[in-house]
Amino acid sequence: MAIGLDDIKKLPLGKKLMIGLGLLLLLVYFYWFYLLQPAFDKKAKLGEDLENISRQIVTSQRVAGQIEQHKKAIARLEDTLQIILAKLPERKEIPHLLTSVSEAGRDAGLDFVLFEPKAPVSKEFYAEIPVRITVEGKYNDIAVFFDSVANLPRIANITDVEIKRGGKTAGEDILRAGCSMKIYMFLEGTNAKPDEKKK
Repeated sequence: MAIGLDDIKKLPLGKKLMIGLGLLLLLVYFYWFYLLQPAFDKKAKLGEDLENISRQIVTSQRVAGQIEQHKKAIARLEDTLQIILAKLPERKEIPHLLTSVSEAGRDAGLDFVLFEPKAPVSKEFYAEIPVRITVEGKYNDIAVFFDSVANLPRIANITDVEIKRGGKTAGEDILRAGCSMKIYMFLEGTNAKPDEKKK
């Protein structure tokens, strides 16, 4: 049996208040469930999104601040590479460089017992040319020779130095020095040399 508005009017005041309170609670429930709770959930999600975006912005700003440092470091490395490439002789310059080494020894007053270039060993963009050298002379002359090789305009390293007593000449002690020298040669076709890049 349906309850009408007239039936509700006839009810005692206490029951009317109970029905009114029930309707009010029902309205509050629907208002909360369909309007307020989704708004609170959306606000919480937006707060999380904002926090994530803020963290991403801070990270991006930190990375952006480091980009200039990395660009400068790369520029320095490229400058160093250009200097090294400029000091690497090409294949056609090797005979002249070997001649310069032997002339440095003769100019220092040394006698060459052995001057033996070996086959090049290829690396990434350069090759190492090992040379076995044995010279005889005074200690100071040997030191001058090593210094001359170190000051060549091209990259050359002397390693495995062995110095022994070699005998006497005109009352002076003569030493025999053996060493390995590595000359570094630029491999054509792997990279452009600095001068070629400018052209």
